[in-house]
Amino acid sequence: MGEVYLAEDLRLHRQVALKMLRVAGDQDARDRLLREARVASALNHPNIAVIYEIDEIERDDGWRSFIAMEYVPGHTLSQFARAHPLDVPEAVALVRQVAEALAEAHDRGVVHRDVKSSNVMVTESRRVKVLDFGLAQYSPRRDDTTSTWSRAPQDAGHALVGTVAYMSPEQALGRDLDARTDIFSLGVVFYELLTGELPFPGKNAVQVIDSILNRDPPPAVPRGAGGSPELQRVLKRMLAKDREQRYQSLRELCRDLDALAAEAPRAQMTPAPPVVAVMSLTNITRSPEDDWLGTGIAETVTADLKCVDGLTVVGRERVWEALRKLGAVGAPDEAQATRAGRELGARWVVTGGYQRLGDTVRVTARVTEVDTGAVVHTVKIDGGMGQIFELQDRIVDELSSGLRLSLDTRSRGGEETHVVEAYEAFAKGMLNLRLESYEALDRAVLFFERAVALDPGYARAHLQLGSTHDVKAAYLVLPEMHERAIVSFRRAIELAPDLALAWKELGSALTSLGREDEGIEAVQRALALDPADAAAHATLARAFFIGRADFDRAAAEYETALRLNPQAGWSALQLAHCAALRRDFARGEAAARQAAALQEQMQSGKDGVVIVGSYMRLGHLAALQGRHSEALDHLERERRFLQQVDHALRNRTMIELHQRIGSSHLHLGHAEEARAAFEVALGLFEERLRLGADDPYTRFYVAGIHALRGETEQALSALSRAVKMRRRFTVARARLEPEFDAMRGEPRFEELVAPA
Repeated sequence: MGEVYLAEDLRLHRQVALKMLRVAGDQDARDRLLREARVASALNHPNIAVIYEIDEIERDDGWRSFIAMEYVPGHTLSQFARAHPLDVPEAVALVRQVAEALAEAHDRGVVHRDVKSSNVMVTESRRVKVLDFGLAQYSPRRDDTTSTWSRAPQDAGHALVGTVAYMSPEQALGRDLDARTDIFSLGVVFYELLTGELPFPGKNAVQVIDSILNRDPPPAVPRGAGGSPELQRVLKRMLAKDREQRYQSLRELCRDLDALAAEAPRAQMTPAPPVVAVMSLTNITRSPEDDWLGTGIAETVTADLKCVDGLTVVGRERVWEALRKLGAVGAPDEAQATRAGRELGARWVVTGGYQRLGDTVRVTARVTEVDTGAVVHTVKIDGGMGQIFELQDRIVDELSSGLRLSLDTRSRGGEETHVVEAYEAFAKGMLNLRLESYEALDRAVLFFERAVALDPGYARAHLQLGSTHDVKAAYLVLPEMHERAIVSFRRAIELAPDLALAWKELGSALTSLGREDEGIEAVQRALALDPADAAAHATLARAFFIGRADFDRAAAEYETALRLNPQAGWSALQLAHCAALRRDFARGEAAARQAAALQEQMQSGKDGVVIVGSYMRLGHLAALQGRHSEALDHLERERRFLQQVDHALRNRTMIELHQRIGSSHLHLGHAEEARAAFEVALGLFEERLRLGADDPYTRFYVAGIHALRGETEQALSALSRAVKMRRRFTVARARLEPEFDAMRGEPRFEELVAPA
């Protein structure tokens, strides 16, 4: 409707904001502007922008109306929240100011009807100013039986007014509105501030309205610190679909917001629970056919210890990462276990061993204090293999008792099995899954399939079967494997709805299939169950990165993942790539060096390494800054590294690597070296196609090679295929990466990479 200009009041020597109609002669727009001026000027509150005057000015197309209003330096609330991930107290403070402003309006019988984050300004001192009362209407108080009011002219026929994503259900249905519609819209803003997401997503207005009317939003997982059941209760009540179940006034809401603000410092003062990490147990008899038992016991004990009140248990993935860094393969010795515990921030580590003689097994488990190295508790259990589950229960019981902690037996074991053969197959599957070579992944699938065949109700086995399919799908880029993974994840969730890892893995698989909105929702479910899960934050980052091409939000989530788990090599590597695309070179190089250190340290024997590509990313960052000789040093180091390892991503990484090697040689005038590198990349790409592996990422690098060689038709063909497979990410990169500089201005290229 209007354009906003920064102007100077020459009489009073002050800056003002001029909101001017875009075109002259639009009577509806003029009426709305006049209404905004009348409504806002009647309100007097420090959180509502002041209206100075309304007038007209003659322009080339006629007389245009304008409002002169208070100039508010700062950003809209939506811009501010994107740049500053907020913890709960910060979000509460901002929302409370908006609530106070709207309460003033409601007290005067004014309903805003277009409350949204872009209609609120935030100054550098975090003072809020509510803007744009152009859709406001006068409404009687619900307890006032004497007042009468009529609908505004543009509401005739109950036409929709407002912004769809922030509408209350009654507003979306075109019904009469009262102050409670603003409370719902403010709930949407509150949710958005906390999570960076809208609670009711959709690809178009119809889908959004359907979500508002029929779907409950996932629990809000704050991007910053904080979060509590009380926060969820407040949000749920603000977003109640039935307005009779909503807060009935903003004064009532403000009381609960004050309680939330008071709760936050107490929550921050609560001591963090002690942390324990469970190591794989040592096979004392050294019989290879029994190696699986040490992993199986550690997996089950880890899962059961999570039911101990007042105890934080390190996930098995993080334990494996820490041990790999120390060069430990399988069960660690005491020194390695203690060092790993220190890396993981654990107070205690659980280690031990087992002996199997025929059908009899003896298990010894020890709890060691990480800081002192002292053994604080020991458990010794004997029994038959047919009693292995009872033995594990006794281990957990005695460990929790020895540490004077309380075990919640109600939530224990719901995702496990009581079939010994299924348990054995599961443990062997886990041993192979963590090796991450093609052959090991194939073996893992067979073991997990055997586990679920022996016990169809074994939720954790369904989960890990899905994880193995998903890893293979990612390496080979086979969508049907992602679909298989999703089936397994959904079955695991049916069996164990609170299995956070299943929700996280489901989100990852959905994102891989281009269903990032569903993926984000699933990962947010995981984070609601386990807010400190670094891997879940990394999975959420990936959805923003490759799904939505929201590099700022992706970087913030990767930073959170690294803060929670500094050993997360993939998070560091992806943060480096994200930073390269954001042209944040200093952060990118720091993250890439962090990843490179982990790449060197975290090996897992002849079967592979945890991450590859860190030196390549350093080369990418150097090349973007014009340092091509330095870039080649990094890129050649990556090539030497890849020649020594058997990682499932090696082939795919080599394609990008040789594209970047060729590009830097080309910039340095080394035509023959560039040609040779490009031919290697194209040959590896053809090899992938013969294997049935096709993906937008390697297509993108192939397009870059053709663009650098001046082969426009081939470049457009490869890039077009990549855009079809992963549009937003591919388009965003093509608009940024210098490989395509020579094609800029070419009409077909510009059409292909035009923002959606």
